[in-house]
Amino acid sequence: MTAQELIEMVDALEIPLKLITNSRYAFTGLEAFCLLCAHFHSAGDMYSLSMLYDRTQSSISEVINHLVLYLDEVWEHLLGCDQDHLLHPSELARYADAIHQHGAPIKTIFSFIDCTIRRIAHPTWFQHQAYNGHKKFHALKFQALMLPNGIIGDLYGLFEGHRNDNFLLSESGLLECLARFAHPEDLAAYAPYEEQTYQIFGDPAYGVGPHIISPFAGMGDHTEEKTWNAEMSAVHIEVEHGFGVIANTWPFLNAGWKMRLYSSPVGRYYQVGVLLMNCINCLQPNQVSQYFNCLPPELDEYLHH
Repeated sequence: MTAQELIEMVDALEIPLKLITNSRYAFTGLEAFCLLCAHFHSAGDMYSLSMLYDRTQSSISEVINHLVLYLDEVWEHLLGCDQDHLLHPSELARYADAIHQHGAPIKTIFSFIDCTIRRIAHPTWFQHQAYNGHKKFHALKFQALMLPNGIIGDLYGLFEGHRNDNFLLSESGLLECLARFAHPEDLAAYAPYEEQTYQIFGDPAYGVGPHIISPFAGMGDHTEEKTWNAEMSAVHIEVEHGFGVIANTWPFLNAGWKMRLYSSPVGRYYQVGVLLMNCINCLQPNQVSQYFNCLPPELDEYLHH
């Protein structure tokens, strides 16, 4: 971000002009936000930030956590199922058209669902629950909905690392939420059933339903099913690119050895990282948005109450 964009972000995120931590350390809102971005942008230790910005390590750590909690509490609604703005039916139609134009064989898929596993340090308690047997490390899980405009439109979590993707989908209530509004606005009375709803697309483990579609399994020699899977796979890979944008922008979120479950707000770190990445995407459209040629909203439009 440029200096002007940093100032714009501070104003848009409604960060107070002055922040005072519990230990009475005082920072301006801009200084605190810059420290947060600098910390997230590096997997290095707090000592390097202390040397660069002439603040004690304890004060930097405290103000970063203070700001993370503030941002998560004020803007957490943006990472929910926002049917009045980001997921309004008119926007779903635009997303579905963008995905179809770039190779999806059907016209009603508006987003991609997947889970991301965030590595954490070996926890003191509940080690078995946090252990992910597939990845062979302790972790937390989030479920995300990647839109073709490069924004994560819904983030649900955090959950213990041993939970599977279908558990998160069930707990999130996402499909029940989509059932209320994920329908074309001007639906003809006798429209075919497959055109009556918008769907999200996920891995084969998710199965198939009115609002979710996954690839064909056990295809055998069915050439048409293989072709359909290949076409969907080509656009589905963008959800991984979306997670990659977050990881590359904020390397700190990948530093699992720093994520100490009972001493830092590790779940909120990732949620705020996603929020900030969404905001940056509004200023500078990322590779997902560019691939689908689907522009994100303006920053002020995205940051609504």
